[in-house]
Amino acid sequence: MERKTIYVCIFVGILGIAAAVAGFAAEATRVKKSQATVVNDGIEIYCEYPSSPAMGFAIGATVALVLARTIITSASGGCCSCCRTIPDLAKLARVCIVISWITSSVAVILFIAGAKLSTQKEVAMDVNGVFYCGTIRPGIFSGAGIMGLVGVLLSIVYYLFYVSAVSGSVKTSSVELEAPPITDVNKPPVSSNKPPVVSRKH
Repeated sequence: MERKTIYVCIFVGILGIAAAVAGFAAEATRVKKSQATVVNDGIEIYCEYPSSPAMGFAIGATVALVLARTIITSASGGCCSCCRTIPDLAKLARVCIVISWITSSVAVILFIAGAKLSTQKEVAMDVNGVFYCGTIRPGIFSGAGIMGLVGVLLSIVYYLFYVSAVSGSVKTSSVELEAPPITDVNKPPVSSNKPPVVSRKH
């Protein structure tokens, strides 16, 4: 395995783990419903939230996933590499990259949505007319972290398949170019000399 392949796999794997860790950190530090309070100062009603680094963790996880996807995409020949005709590329590799795109995209959307909800300070009202403060539902950040890690691991699997297939195609092409021309050694040589014409006198 070439150094470039090893470095890409290690770096992308680190980014995937970092995204998962950031997702669980955001989940652990998110504001719970019991920590938010409704404040009524006589002029307006608003929500008061304690400070939390959850939004920062969510943004960091998003950046890590986008960077990992960018590296894999550029290293494997672009966005449409899975659609190209590569003779030795296994069908499993194409399945892995498609699932990887889906899971990574969902993870990024969840992280962005969670970070956006973390900044909202609006007061909501339930069906009984009671004011309450909205908070992020449990499991969104941790679920996004798991999906992001799965997407990164599947992209690494695809990349390894891709490198193997491309290397195999290059070796096959070089062997075909270096092969000597095939000649039929058993075929007798064809002589261009015609037999002498003998004239008979009658």
